[in-house]
Amino acid sequence: MSKNNYNISSEQLEKISKKYGNLIYSIAYRIGGDQVANSFEDSTQNLYISALDACEAYERKTGKTFDDFFDTFEFDKYIKSSLWNRKNNTGKKITQKKNINSHLSLDENLLGDESMYESADVSSLGFDVSFDEEGKELLELIMNDYSVIKPSGELNLSRVSRELGIKKNELKNRMLRIKHVLRDYYDEAE
Repeated sequence: MSKNNYNISSEQLEKISKKYGNLIYSIAYRIGGDQVANSFEDSTQNLYISALDACEAYERKTGKTFDDFFDTFEFDKYIKSSLWNRKNNTGKKITQKKNINSHLSLDENLLGDESMYESADVSSLGFDVSFDEEGKELLELIMNDYSVIKPSGELNLSRVSRELGIKKNELKNRMLRIKHVLRDYYDEAE
């Protein structure tokens, strides 16, 4: 159960399931995400654990027993807030990973080369194209510092322009040149 060995009887677990089971399934369904990394069953299990943690925390906070607080309005608000907070935290983590995974792709040969993670080189991307020096500089910055990518998957233009010591307009021009060089790859992806 939880870290503090909170004891709950099967009858109490049944009460939680009966009263909050539909809400838990509804929230688990809304989490979505990667079926391998975070399946519906995983989400459901994690939400039940959160419900048990909420019971433990509420008991500790109020000094009341499970049977005393379970059907109260205050506990109802508390457990629902706990479940929705769990959903939001889980969903946020999935979204951040999804944005990184959907906007960055690595050549298969790159994944096994651990030296690439220390300092990425544009030539290791496996493209059969040539980038100008400014394009290489921009791509290497992105490959070496994924934090320049916002959670939405867009490039943080202000930060990148500061890092490169150029104006935003020049950065946009570099990005257009890279897009032009990769136009054949870009068209295939669509």
